[in-house]
Amino acid sequence: MLILNDDQVQHCQVVGNVAGKEQVLSGLLYQGNIFVKIKSYSKEEVNAAIKEFRQEYLDNEEEQIPSLIIKEETEISLWRQDNQFIPLTTNKIKPKNYKNTEEINFEQLVAQMRGNQGVKIKARHHKLKLYHRCFLGNEAVDWLAKNFHISRREAVKLGQQLIERKIIHDVLDESSFKDEPILYRFYEDEGKSIWTDKVI
Repeated sequence: MLILNDDQVQHCQVVGNVAGKEQVLSGLLYQGNIFVKIKSYSKEEVNAAIKEFRQEYLDNEEEQIPSLIIKEETEISLWRQDNQFIPLTTNKIKPKNYKNTEEINFEQLVAQMRGNQGVKIKARHHKLKLYHRCFLGNEAVDWLAKNFHISRREAVKLGQQLIERKIIHDVLDESSFKDEPILYRFYEDEGKSIWTDKVI
């Protein structure tokens, strides 16, 4: 659990499936992940909020989900990571115009790639060694081409921009981005913190 100020996160509306129905909720982006609001408290109740959240979510070994407490001007709020939701502003991403990188919101692109409907991030073997939280270059190209209706060549160039922006890297640090079964990892997935995706 992290305690942050309101200006350290990006607020947005998110849409996702809740109990079989599409719903729009208050959300925020932090380190490429989507968080949804659970509850709000007055600023005077910060200690009670921390205690309740720790008991309900963090002390439960089966339910250890990355969570945030956000200090706002008049209240504090509790948030849980849930990458099944997508920011409503996602449509502003224009991969077809990837040459003009200022038109791409890479933070939102990463949130989609790392979400439940994104690329398959899991542990994979390579030459008898296990690499955690990786995805394959060719599968990422499949995903980019399908979701943004671009050619595989354009998807490879977009993947290369993710490398150049230090968002992803070849786990062996030997390759530029290629449409091949090469292992890549998001830099934020380095290590084994619960703050990274647990899909391994």
